[in-house]
Amino acid sequence: MPRIGEGVARSAGVGGLQPRLGTLNLLPSRRLLALVAVAAAAWLLGGWIGLALDALLFAAVLADALRVPQLQVERHVPTRLGLGARAEVAIRVRNDATHAIYLQITDDLPPELVREGADTLQTLVPARGSVRLGYPLRAERRGDWTVGDLHLRLLGPLGLLWRQRCVTMSDPVRVQPGLLDVRRYRLLGLRDRHSPGARSARQRGEGMSFESLREYVPGDDPRRIDWKATARRGHATVRQFEAERSQNVLLMIDAGRLMSERIDGRERLDHALAAALLLADVAGKHGDRVGAFVFADRVQRFLPPARAPLARLADALGGTEARPVEPDYPGAFAFLAGQLRKRSLLILFTDVIDPEASAALVGHLAAAARRHLPLVVALRNPELETATVAPIHQEADVFTRAAAEELLGARAVALAAMHRAGVLVADARPSDAVPVVVNRYLEVKRRGLL
Repeated sequence: MPRIGEGVARSAGVGGLQPRLGTLNLLPSRRLLALVAVAAAAWLLGGWIGLALDALLFAAVLADALRVPQLQVERHVPTRLGLGARAEVAIRVRNDATHAIYLQITDDLPPELVREGADTLQTLVPARGSVRLGYPLRAERRGDWTVGDLHLRLLGPLGLLWRQRCVTMSDPVRVQPGLLDVRRYRLLGLRDRHSPGARSARQRGEGMSFESLREYVPGDDPRRIDWKATARRGHATVRQFEAERSQNVLLMIDAGRLMSERIDGRERLDHALAAALLLADVAGKHGDRVGAFVFADRVQRFLPPARAPLARLADALGGTEARPVEPDYPGAFAFLAGQLRKRSLLILFTDVIDPEASAALVGHLAAAARRHLPLVVALRNPELETATVAPIHQEADVFTRAAAEELLGARAVALAAMHRAGVLVADARPSDAVPVVVNRYLEVKRRGLL
């Protein structure tokens, strides 16, 4: 399987004996149009002069049309691209003819892949030489897309005719979530780890595995005092614990209606997938097994916790789409009950509206908390917060502010109900979801909560 960011090359010949390149199209150049105007004006000087010029011009056009350029074109397109990331599409053109060729190039792009810069590339390819050119490509939406045919426009050696050719190409590009954020925030997730050369990357905290004894210092939890060791040593001594390794982390992605809401130019689901992918990278570096569970009104995908390359998880999550339906929480948790036996950290990316709408979710999270450790990442909408402080200019603004305040208040009540049920909650703006989620995960590991 190609690595993330790899590309593939496609090449084709452009000449007179290439049937797969489509129909030959000839277009007049500005030079030809100017010469036609001059030849037409020459008829005013006399019929023979106009006829002679027309004949010479016709012969020149025919000669220009019969000179078939011989080009070899190769295109290199990245096969994988992170959402919002940029990559270079490289094009190499070789000219086997004995004269230089002026060339214009463009290609077919889906709307989900945006070309940055000019739509058309222009270059002069020297005789029996080659040139390299390209353009930056930006991914605007997750999924599998295709960079299509390459369109060439070549100016004849006399500069009278443009030849238009279509080179049939098809280069698949998979846009995956969060790859840009993984690179950006990776150091955040590794901050509590020792150097890569260490054989054991221990984290001292309040975990379940005893690690060592040390002298008590102000600020230590009195519950960690070892009274037998204190009596033996003659001074207060506390236990240190090592956070357990090889634990299960399950990323639960709500792909229901609320996750399709666009925030900061992206769906709420995009922000959730970016945070989930980075957390998978961090948890894998800390020795944990990571799985994924995507659901809406039905289970869409389940990957049991395992140690697997990040690219596998990115592939699995890349095709996730939010559905305009309410999530089936009872069905989702019933499915998990039959699939997940070992105690796990369940990280649910979702949002809540009010206590009534989230009652089923709170109930199933409370039930799951008896076996697992649930953490809800609630991705709030910053526009609601803005609406509560927006200036009032007309009567409609009063109702808008009141509605926003009511929604935020109901949401706070729903999150408080989760707290009371023993569920960990991370309430974050979508733009802050990545560092917030990683910090909560590190806190769970440090305190040995799992």
